[in-house]
Amino acid sequence: MRVLTSGIDSLYFSVRAPVRAEAWELLKRAKDRAEHEREPAPVDFPLNGQAFLVKPHGWRGYTFWATSPDFELMVGKSEKFPPVYVQMHSAYLHSMGVEPALHLVEVFLRHELLAAPADLVVSRLDIHCDYQGWDPEIEDIRRFVCRGRGRRVHVEREEAFAHGRRLTGFTFGRGALSARLYDKTLQAAQRGLTWVPELWTGQDPDRPVWRLEFAYERNVLREFNLRTVDEALAAVQDLWEYGTGKWLTLRRRVRDARERRWPLDPVWEALQAVRVSPERTGVVRRRVRRVREERVRCAWCWAA
Repeated sequence: MRVLTSGIDSLYFSVRAPVRAEAWELLKRAKDRAEHEREPAPVDFPLNGQAFLVKPHGWRGYTFWATSPDFELMVGKSEKFPPVYVQMHSAYLHSMGVEPALHLVEVFLRHELLAAPADLVVSRLDIHCDYQGWDPEIEDIRRFVCRGRGRRVHVEREEAFAHGRRLTGFTFGRGALSARLYDKTLQAAQRGLTWVPELWTGQDPDRPVWRLEFAYERNVLREFNLRTVDEALAAVQDLWEYGTGKWLTLRRRVRDARERRWPLDPVWEALQAVRVSPERTGVVRRRVRRVREERVRCAWCWAA
């Protein structure tokens, strides 16, 4: 198996801080134009020149939805939501690097939008690995052991009917932690993501590239005691190891009826060893830690 690239593919966060009056007015004027013209209206913030298109409608509970090639910006005054919500685009994260891209967004927020400093509270973090050398088959779904609820297989009928139905990927889990294993070459071609193959140094053009991706949302990140963006980024390697080591595994079937006793497949061991980030903080999910602590207490009581 050859790993082509790995890292952070999505980063969403919120900010609980008041919005500058002049920024609110700037967005309001742009939205008024967008509603009148029934199409997104351009707006440039004065200090750093960050350009957005403000849509004629908001997003969920947010009054304003401003989009740019770099990130999505949602701004509102509802008491149910933080005033600011940001979704950083995958292409921006990969082209700039996570830390430089995040720094530029922070500078924009600090100088153009926010009236007071505040933490960036992580809402979602996606981590991934793109590889070649193992092409999953539909039958492999029976060899996955997953703590999440729900598994789905995705297939696509190819143009040539004789080729039958082609596996495009699997999804695992329905909650705040989920995973996908899918044909990234096919997805990039279908969506016109021409920049994606540029990430694949050493790619074999005759073979598909597959992606394993974990999506950690706020509720599960809190179970790891990860609240801010900085805390989550520092724990990326821990999250990868938890996802591939405890939450989802691929096993070799043996006679034992208990799936978790099946030995790991060598390709999964290779994926477990991927270095997504050089940092490791030693985070432990609360549920896992509580079980460990209970085991220690039981062992101590037995020894006594």
